[in-house]
Amino acid sequence: MCTPLDRSEFAAFLQEVHGYQPFPWQVRLLDRLVETGAWPELLKLPTSSGKTTVIDIAVFYLALEADAGANRRAPVRLAFIVDRRLVVDDAYQHAKRLAEKLEAAEPDSVSARVAARLRELSGSSHPLVVRRLRGGVPREDDWARTPIQPTVLCSTVDQVGSRLLFRGYGVSDAMKPVHAGLLGADCHLFVDEAHLVEPLRQTLSWVAMYNGPLWRTDTTIKLPWGYTIMTATPQPGVNQAFELDDENFEHPILSARWSATKPVRLIELKKKTARDKSAPEESLQEADEAEENRRVEALIDEFRTAAQYLQANGVLRPAIAIVVNRVGRARAVFDALRAELASDGWTPMLLMGPARPLDRDAWLTGQLAPIRTRPWPERRDLEHPIAIVATQCIEVGIDIDLDAVITDAAPIDALRQRFGRLNRAGRPTPCLGAIVATPTDLSSRTDDPVYGGAIAEAWAYLKRHAQAGRRGEAPTVDFGLAAFESFVKADPVPDEALSPTEDAPVLMPAHVDLLACTSPVPAADPEVSLYLHGPKRQPDAVSVIWRADIHRALGHRAVFALLQLVLPRSTEAVELPVWAVKMWLRRGSNADADLADVASQMEDEDLDADRASSREVFRWTGDEDTSAWISANDIRPGDTIVLPASYGGLDAYGWNPEETAPVRDLGLQANLPFQGSYFTVRVAPGLVAQEDEARLAAILAEAEAGDWRDVRDGLLEFKLDDDLRASLKRLDAARGRVQAFFDIYGRDAQGRPIGVVLEARRGVAADGVDALSAVPATEDDLFGSITGVPVELEAHCQGVAEAALRFARAVGLPESIQRDLELAGLFHDFGKADRRFQSYLAFGDPLGPDMDAPLLAKSGRPLPYHVRADVGLPDRWRHEALSVALAPRHPRFQEVGDPELVLWLVGTHHGYGRPFFPHDDPASSSGEPYSRTLFGYAVEMAPSDGPQSLAYDWHGVDWAGLYELLKARYGVWGLAYLEAVLRLADHRVSEEEQRMRGVTRDSSRIST
Repeated sequence: MCTPLDRSEFAAFLQEVHGYQPFPWQVRLLDRLVETGAWPELLKLPTSSGKTTVIDIAVFYLALEADAGANRRAPVRLAFIVDRRLVVDDAYQHAKRLAEKLEAAEPDSVSARVAARLRELSGSSHPLVVRRLRGGVPREDDWARTPIQPTVLCSTVDQVGSRLLFRGYGVSDAMKPVHAGLLGADCHLFVDEAHLVEPLRQTLSWVAMYNGPLWRTDTTIKLPWGYTIMTATPQPGVNQAFELDDENFEHPILSARWSATKPVRLIELKKKTARDKSAPEESLQEADEAEENRRVEALIDEFRTAAQYLQANGVLRPAIAIVVNRVGRARAVFDALRAELASDGWTPMLLMGPARPLDRDAWLTGQLAPIRTRPWPERRDLEHPIAIVATQCIEVGIDIDLDAVITDAAPIDALRQRFGRLNRAGRPTPCLGAIVATPTDLSSRTDDPVYGGAIAEAWAYLKRHAQAGRRGEAPTVDFGLAAFESFVKADPVPDEALSPTEDAPVLMPAHVDLLACTSPVPAADPEVSLYLHGPKRQPDAVSVIWRADIHRALGHRAVFALLQLVLPRSTEAVELPVWAVKMWLRRGSNADADLADVASQMEDEDLDADRASSREVFRWTGDEDTSAWISANDIRPGDTIVLPASYGGLDAYGWNPEETAPVRDLGLQANLPFQGSYFTVRVAPGLVAQEDEARLAAILAEAEAGDWRDVRDGLLEFKLDDDLRASLKRLDAARGRVQAFFDIYGRDAQGRPIGVVLEARRGVAADGVDALSAVPATEDDLFGSITGVPVELEAHCQGVAEAALRFARAVGLPESIQRDLELAGLFHDFGKADRRFQSYLAFGDPLGPDMDAPLLAKSGRPLPYHVRADVGLPDRWRHEALSVALAPRHPRFQEVGDPELVLWLVGTHHGYGRPFFPHDDPASSSGEPYSRTLFGYAVEMAPSDGPQSLAYDWHGVDWAGLYELLKARYGVWGLAYLEAVLRLADHRVSEEEQRMRGVTRDSSRIST
């Protein structure tokens, strides 16, 4: 029996979790959900009105619906989406706090009952999982673990949008359908400040249509899916708006925020006086530089004015931000301001999007704590005055309360977001703002790469509503919420004064079909960014990672092997537009002059020049066939590229194309959260001092023949980074064997190893490690079939069948689909019964495996790749293709309800065959027949054309035809979701087998 819970307890729930009562609109929204079962398409809410609480509402609503089974209307996943890089993701912090409170809820509390209902739904010990989807990095899929785990995802338009459209940036081709299926079914998407991302809204409306009943013949699967946009300034054509009512404006907290005044000065820099005609003619570039310098000086002058005003009016230690439209300008202002404030006790901060999360999180969170927005409007007294220089990243996702905001001129909607941080809580203290505009900003001929001509139109609108200043003083505009709303009602903001938006291309059925093909991705592939940002704006589509132990002299295989051992992670990545990376790799500097923290226009025409001068980078895809060293010209949206640390390009604050010093390697730190399941330590040139490299080779040569501890103890004699030294010592806590790889970096002229990697394949015991940390993916036979523990084939198949059934039952899928998923799990690895594959798992025994021994699904030790060829397996051979051919020969196949679905699920359970397989197998059409006993029945292993062959025939339909039939039956996203259910069951069973050092037949141990 499910734990009781009532919607009237929401206020007590929010009080327990966050320490405050809900606003009236939040209670009203929950009531609407309970009564109608549907989210509104639009939440028309002003800034600072508590929009992030939709996360709490959605989770509480899911808890209310947890026992509804097939009639559940609340999705188990929700994604909170913003349109830019985030320096601080307050939605994530909000959701994380909610998850922590649910995890440790006091007995008999409302939150304890919410947690209990969520656990009963998921079968997991975790009531709620919260994850950030940062820059996509292949094989980093720890959020995508089960289909029924209540989950909150916080991410950007690029990361969620590309995944939904089967082209996840940085996601391996094999995992693309899993991400698409989980985001396209049993999920609700919340798009914050959606007026800035109209192309995404349009695309979501098309996805909703293709996800609807008109585009699939099966109507028995009814999983909730939808989207809600949140903005105070929606685009025309959006229906079902949910708005604040009068009760909210009378609320003491909202009333203070709504009615607070925010005077903002309009500072217009005049054109320079005419030059002496006899003076040398300035170049256009020199004129631009001169205006840029004047702008920087004016911003700093306004900072001084604000500081003096606030201190004279009792705010002795203010928090002041300067917000600019370009990353390069932010650095220039910060450098000048930091030098000026060095001796005055100010705490300076530079906030910009392109920075490594590990670098930024180390210092930023604590420094922002004093200026977090408090629930109540009260005075505050900071310990030190704070000076912030920021880009557009401050507009969304960061809940801070400032005493003054100085900003570049920008469109009206961007300015309202920036001044939304000015006296955000409505404190009874003075505040001040200023907008600085240059002649270029206000010229009718200006076409800004970010804002087009909107800045000049916005300035004209503001001048119409400005109050004239006293003699010699600048005019002012009140950016208070109530005051500005009165301007808008009397004089609506013209579209030309808002951030330019574009229409996305129509998402045609043919485009959906092409996007849904993931193995292989078609050559005629629609460009996903068009559907997210429109045709003229480039997204932050490239994840850039620096590693100190790789260089171009290391071949493709060596670098791939190194990155497999120490996986690239999103926390060590910087997200950048393609054009900025290409420009920097070719020119080495001046690559951030036009870089902003929102998607912007950037012509790519001249970037194909100077190909020979480009530095090469390593494209990491998670697959050896497609990972490679490439030139800048070959970089594409969605790439994850790994650079030698010697290239520079980064400093303590983030992306800096002028920086030439080597970048610190964070591969070790980025992988520490995953150490409980897999752990490696590298010691090699680039990670030790240059003068120690010869000594390192000597120590490795001496210790090579000994135990790994001899190697480790020798390495500890070096002067090492504290994290590296601690990690070497942590290997004592390894679960199982530690292996040393001496040849991966090559050898010197004397034959000595240049470096070493120490691997604890089953991880190390460590306190505080997230139990949901990702384990290496099982997308390929080589990795997924050699786990360090032998696993019997029937036991593994039975475990996957039981886990798939539990997932399907918990989700509320129809009983016929539950049964088919169970049987697909039973059949999924039948292809591993192949004599050649069993020989491979038997360590390449030339006499073949013992035919009387149990068939294996996984081997107990690693083998060189060449053993596959030695036993006769074709290159890229896929066992699941043979499973498709064998499944109908088993008597239990007669139990399936939808044979086409079962065959498809079996054939695609590693992400291949959508719709083509990467291999050919001559033995499939010729060879000596033999039989295998599988679950008590003899299955004939006779030659036949499997789905990898164009001759495959299932009742007159080939494999690609089967795909078309199933897409029409279940829909593109519905089919991908069913694939995800089986594949995640397989992943979780494999994970449990490795954790238990062998297979367990107790499927209740498999967390759902």
